[in-house]
Amino acid sequence: MATIESFRKLLKYLIVYSKVPGVEMWTAPGKFKPLYIKFFVGHSKSKEVIVFSNKIEQEVFEQNKNRTAGETVLLKQTGYILWFFFRFVTTLATIVVLAFGLYPLFAYNVNGVVMPLFLYELPYYDWSTTIGYVVNMMFQVNLLVIGTIGAMLFDFLYFMYAMYTMVKADIFIIHLGELEKMLNDPLTMKKNQSSVREKWVQCMFEHQQTTNFLNSIEDIFGLMCLAQVSMGVFTICDAMLLVALTDWYPTYSFLLVMFIELSLYFLIGHLIELKIDAMYNKIISMPWFKLPVKEQKEFRFLMSRQQCPMMLTAYGFHPMNFEAYMSVLKGLYQFFVMVMQYVG
Repeated sequence: MATIESFRKLLKYLIVYSKVPGVEMWTAPGKFKPLYIKFFVGHSKSKEVIVFSNKIEQEVFEQNKNRTAGETVLLKQTGYILWFFFRFVTTLATIVVLAFGLYPLFAYNVNGVVMPLFLYELPYYDWSTTIGYVVNMMFQVNLLVIGTIGAMLFDFLYFMYAMYTMVKADIFIIHLGELEKMLNDPLTMKKNQSSVREKWVQCMFEHQQTTNFLNSIEDIFGLMCLAQVSMGVFTICDAMLLVALTDWYPTYSFLLVMFIELSLYFLIGHLIELKIDAMYNKIISMPWFKLPVKEQKEFRFLMSRQQCPMMLTAYGFHPMNFEAYMSVLKGLYQFFVMVMQYVG
């Protein structure tokens, strides 16, 4: 799981998923942009996605071939988490598709009426007629499949790239810890200052790469986070109304999925913020005064860069962290109270 083949295998699955709706970004980018908000936003950053995928291969795997035991364990754990989450997303998507797909059969067996997948119909195609029902079902099945694949593709892509960004930050923290041990060893400082310089240069280089990773993930997913939060809140509110006013049982599974999806976006943003804080705490706790004079001057540049805000945001409108998530939950709760008062 700690090999580059594991990462490439995950990419192969994503490539297959992206081919179905026509938003393939890796081997044939720029072919088609469908008018789905998440697809349009995600595919608009197709070039950046390719560049970031290459960065992960080169700077996480190939650049650290002679990795330490700690780095190997870190990459293995990340691989296990990604594969577990990939299977979880696949299973959850399958359950949702079945929940929606079985609704017409359930409605026919219980009430004896023919119903479409969703509680709406296309204009000029009344689903009470045979032709209208077939046309509506074809459109709704297409919408269900495309929407499910979109969730599996872009949500997992967001999770995977965020995980490898945090791995890059952890590698920097590991190397900085190795430098700290060297600085606290008087024998190393006295007889082998060249190794101290080499480790310091490595730490500076890793910090620069980690910063580039953080900037890249903000550039790629900032607008997508904004679209996810805005449309996710609207969809959850719509699902609450359907729960309160109808007996359409797929709404419950849809509401659960949308709530999990919205929570995931904020959770990842919050974890990235915690990782940035961990980087800062590791830097300020380092015995920088034991560095040679030249490295002490360079350390000021490291501190200056670390103090600049680095976090995942919804396209700059608000940070994707726990505080913002609680604000969204508060708004959803107030809307739920209003709905219940209206229904009551």
